[in-house]
Amino acid sequence: MAMTHKKAVEMLKQGDISGFNKWVKERRKKGKSNVDLDDQNLSELKLSEADLRKAHLNGANLRKSDLKGANLNGAKLRQADLRGCDLRESDLAEADLRRAKLKGARLKKAKTKDAKGLS
Repeated sequence: MAMTHKKAVEMLKQGDISGFNKWVKERRKKGKSNVDLDDQNLSELKLSEADLRKAHLNGANLRKSDLKGANLNGAKLRQADLRGCDLRESDLAEADLRRAKLKGARLKKAKTKDAKGLS
């Protein structure tokens, strides 16, 4: 994982969502749209309102995390552990959730149009 992505993980673990979102915005200005968070342990974190559009979260542990209102549009969440997550009002449109663990996840008012892996 690139050093900049380690910085992103630290910001998320410290609850600095504003700083993380600013970092993502700066990356997008430079033409870099994906954030690589594959296989990261982000369990039990407060990530509400995080900008995780098109983020790579394959195999990530997000168990019991608060992702309420998070933007996960187009995110790659294959085999991610989302058990007990609060995904209410989040944007999961076009996200890839194939083989993700979703037991106990709250999805009320989540946008799920064209999401893969939700039946």
